[in-house]
Amino acid sequence: MLGSTIVKVAFVGVLFSTLAYFFSFTRKEEKWAVRARYGFYVAALGMFVTAALLMYFILTHQFQYTYVWSYSSTSLPTHYLVSTFYAGQEGSFTLWALYTAIIGLALMHYSRENGYEAEIMAVFGLIEVFLLLMLIIKNPFEYVWQSFPKEVQTGFVPANGRGLNPLLQNYWMVIHPPILFIGFASMSVPFAHAVAALIKRDYHNWIIPATPWTIFAVTALGTGITLGGFWAYETLGWGGYWGWDPVENSSLIPWLVCLASVHTMMSQRRSGSFVRTNFVLSLLVFVLVLYSTFLTRSGVLADTSVHSFVEPGMWAYIVLVAVIVVFTGTGFGLFFKRMKEMPKVKVEHSIISRELALFLGALALIVCSIFVIVGTSSPLITGLFGQKPSAVDSSFYSSTTLPIAVILALLSGLGQLVWWKQSKKHSLQRNLLFPFVAAAILTIMLILVGLRQVPVILLSFAAAFTLFANVSVAYTILRGNALFSAGSIAHVGLAFVLFGVVATSYYSEKETVSLELGRPVQSFGYTLKYVGYHPIDQERYAFLVEVEKGGNKFLLSPIMYYSDYSKGIMRNPDIANLWTKDFYLSPVSLDTPESGDPKNATLVKGKPQQIGDLKVTFQGFDFGDEERGKMMEGKEFEIGAKLLVEKDGKKSNIVARMKNSKGSISYEPASFDGMKLAIVRIQPNSEDPEKSSAELAVEMAGTNAPKENKPETLLVEASIKPFINILWIGTFTIFVGFIMTIIRRGKEARARRF
Repeated sequence: MLGSTIVKVAFVGVLFSTLAYFFSFTRKEEKWAVRARYGFYVAALGMFVTAALLMYFILTHQFQYTYVWSYSSTSLPTHYLVSTFYAGQEGSFTLWALYTAIIGLALMHYSRENGYEAEIMAVFGLIEVFLLLMLIIKNPFEYVWQSFPKEVQTGFVPANGRGLNPLLQNYWMVIHPPILFIGFASMSVPFAHAVAALIKRDYHNWIIPATPWTIFAVTALGTGITLGGFWAYETLGWGGYWGWDPVENSSLIPWLVCLASVHTMMSQRRSGSFVRTNFVLSLLVFVLVLYSTFLTRSGVLADTSVHSFVEPGMWAYIVLVAVIVVFTGTGFGLFFKRMKEMPKVKVEHSIISRELALFLGALALIVCSIFVIVGTSSPLITGLFGQKPSAVDSSFYSSTTLPIAVILALLSGLGQLVWWKQSKKHSLQRNLLFPFVAAAILTIMLILVGLRQVPVILLSFAAAFTLFANVSVAYTILRGNALFSAGSIAHVGLAFVLFGVVATSYYSEKETVSLELGRPVQSFGYTLKYVGYHPIDQERYAFLVEVEKGGNKFLLSPIMYYSDYSKGIMRNPDIANLWTKDFYLSPVSLDTPESGDPKNATLVKGKPQQIGDLKVTFQGFDFGDEERGKMMEGKEFEIGAKLLVEKDGKKSNIVARMKNSKGSISYEPASFDGMKLAIVRIQPNSEDPEKSSAELAVEMAGTNAPKENKPETLLVEASIKPFINILWIGTFTIFVGFIMTIIRRGKEARARRF
């Protein structure tokens, strides 16, 4: 139990450090600060050793430890063994505590130079106290005979581990969680600065040292979120990069609020305004990280999210709730106590000013985060009212965030064109002319090539406006100090991201294609031919599909297999990057169905069709979020086609179903007046649901038509993702802008020590 002992030593060290720092600023004695540093050094060293031990046990297959047994196996390659470190509750908390210790070492030196060491480190140390307390409760070094006392004898060492969830066996998941947890850990630094400033009654100067850390936190968490999008796009097989899953949203919410605080901090640094706002946002950022942790780790989202961890146990649950109460109460309790003392800065800026643009932009981000947090918390809210926990439909997020995105894009362009305090009207009009006209021309061109929906047109115009406005500003600034163009570069990235969202969300095309072995099939102008499959390893199989268009050929190899780990079918897509678009191929099933000689008919949603004596209307798919989640997890799922059937004035609503169980397709036909209607092929259209269709086989009940075997058939979902590279370029551009901002604000902080 060496590892458990070291965790406890680290806990005692950081607890002592926190108390010593508290005595340092309450008693004004430097000796307590010296003692506190030694205590934190002990805690940091303890976390380094803890992490090293856990990694050593994983790499050397020490399966006597429950955590190692639960997430690793001898068959995993080294890079996936490394990722098992943070695959579960215990490992991810270890990673979080490790990063907090590392950041704490840097922050100790940084805050000492700014005269804030005792106050900041007392708060920051308390955060590490709770993380290490969680590690004592969720012990990563527990033995299997302690975890399963009735099933396992003391001293028993399993020959192998359970292995890693197949969904996590992706190179993006090797780097996505570590970066995400850097973001979570660094979000605590603005909180610590804000509480320290409230303790010291310093309502202005704290912004200067806090700003670089706040931008760093935004950059780290934003990068982690983006890498998670890459993982979803390349691994889950549904063709998207953001699904508004509650756990995805739980990372997005603090990021939005932190981004808002970056903008209001800039305004306070310049004009002294938004004093209360910056305190509230800096406190709220970390509180929302804690709330996100509670949602993710408590198990309350287990039924509504494919990412959520299982319930952690009573004591861990209590600690998760307690940590939210303690830090929310400490931060906001102190804020309300000091609020009357805070200076009220007279508003000196006009309506046409950068201050107002920054405030409106921050307000839009806050409103967006409120919508997202309400939707994300819906399983918790419905559960509290005694109902079955349920998540809101993804359309809720799309409908609420789209108008906010338009406003943000316009403000991102306008904010770069106006001056601080006041802009002259004629100067602003001159600056607006080029981006406005250029955006209008580009939007008209997009309308001519197919842009139709009014909200999408508005979003495209707003994206074009911010693109041209920030490009013109960046071009002017780059001739001087390049670091001053950081904001413009980040906003150019935002414009690219919005264009990518428009292209991929509203103009992607998707259809389900049945590929008989060796038989060419047309899809989106491409010729697809299934040529067989081959094993990759003991479990996985690659299904080979030749794709040809205009004399150019390439081979796609989507993967599908039955996983012993998840007890279901796992599917991984293959993607051809064609620069202006991605050709995306995701496997659905492999089947050799039998067929008689029924009459087939393809029905488009909402359009009645006469089939013999029947009038049939396809009303849509019965495929809710629960079944969609089962499909993403590789479990058994079913899709239904809702039909309205009429004959001789008699009407009936029936549902024909298709089930997928471990790759085996079965059909449950619906019956009406002696006829059977069964699904043969489905073609959902997520971008325009009204164009969805279903192909049905209709036959007389009890028919004895002769049967014949069809060749091996691969069912795939083919889709076109236009201009998705613009989205990825945009995220990288934003990252570059943030890094430049960190460098600039860091230099300013070092130049203005106080």
